[in-house]
Amino acid sequence: MFFEFTRSNSLRTIDESDPVFDLDERFENALRNTALVWRQAVDCRLRRLGMSQVGWMTIAAAIQARSALSQAALADALAVSRASMVHTIDRLVKDGLVKREPSASDRRLNCIVVTEAGAHLYSLLSDEVAAVRRRMLAIVEPEELIHLTEFLEKLQEPLRPSFKKSAADK
Repeated sequence: MFFEFTRSNSLRTIDESDPVFDLDERFENALRNTALVWRQAVDCRLRRLGMSQVGWMTIAAAIQARSALSQAALADALAVSRASMVHTIDRLVKDGLVKREPSASDRRLNCIVVTEAGAHLYSLLSDEVAAVRRRMLAIVEPEELIHLTEFLEKLQEPLRPSFKKSAADK
């Protein structure tokens, strides 16, 4: 027998023989395990090149951002602790892949800017990550991929307001 909290924070019993419960839990496990296997495959490939996944994601987020991001904004974007982000950026700065520059709008903040060496490494690592992605998606037809992608994007919608509210409460 399992229990879960309802929206009103009361406890209710879950009938584990209910096929919907089994499918819900199976989906949750499949989603979580797919993300885990993806991260492990990418991490394995990047480690051979001397880069961690969080370092790669930091460089990628900084390059893909429309404007320079602060350390805190990068940490939030990557869902890592701010302390962990400081250590990651320290390593990337030491390796000459990013640099800290004072923010033009707020002198208290440093923005993270990818160096030329970091941009070059990004292009090399992008190829490595793309190879993992191609291997993973080779079993999926393009039409299925479109539907699956749209479905996963749709699943994010009901949870986004709670994330924004939680972030605003900090």
